[in-house]
Amino acid sequence: MNADAFSDKQQLERNTMSATLGPIHYWMYDKIRLREELIASLVDLAKRRNYDEDPDGFPLESYARRELPPIEKALDLSQIHASLSGQIDGVERRYAKLITSLLRQDPARLASIRECVRAFGSAHPVSAVNPTMAFQGMNDVLLDGMPCDHAIQIREQSEDQVSFSLVEDLHGPFWEEEGGDRDIFYLLRGELVNAMLAVSGYRLYSDGDGSYHIAQAASLRS
Repeated sequence: MNADAFSDKQQLERNTMSATLGPIHYWMYDKIRLREELIASLVDLAKRRNYDEDPDGFPLESYARRELPPIEKALDLSQIHASLSGQIDGVERRYAKLITSLLRQDPARLASIRECVRAFGSAHPVSAVNPTMAFQGMNDVLLDGMPCDHAIQIREQSEDQVSFSLVEDLHGPFWEEEGGDRDIFYLLRGELVNAMLAVSGYRLYSDGDGSYHIAQAASLRS
């Protein structure tokens, strides 16, 4: 598919997504809700550890959105796609800003942040009996832009593994905007996914250059 055809396909998908609320919008809003819950968990961690009350001049609690309204009230129903996309940008930006601000004061805090992210993942386990189910469970939680962005591309799918690539880094710019390190985002993302998948016996492996695969954990292979 050439660039113009792909762009036209994306626009058609955006127009379709903006027509009326449907299952895909509720699915995306649930992903936003989970990211908000993770941010709230990190804010609670910072308070328990007596980290800065105002990292980079913003009160800790200002990063959290603990009570999300119903999707019908949260979005502008006359432009659903743009409104939902704005919600995603907002939660991505606050996540990047909170973590970057905390680490700017003390990089050693990364250890407790990783522990918090793992605990959050363990509290949201993914039950899977094959790698496809594990991939879908992961995809039900992770925010990778809007579906029409096609940020994730499956390369191979078999009974043994699902291989995929992140064809567009939609997260790094938020971290760079805050003066942070995009590698921190992907480190925490890996911690989150593997904590979620732990009960299933599957694991996310990085193959480098934005390529990954989900397969049975090495310790369980015969």
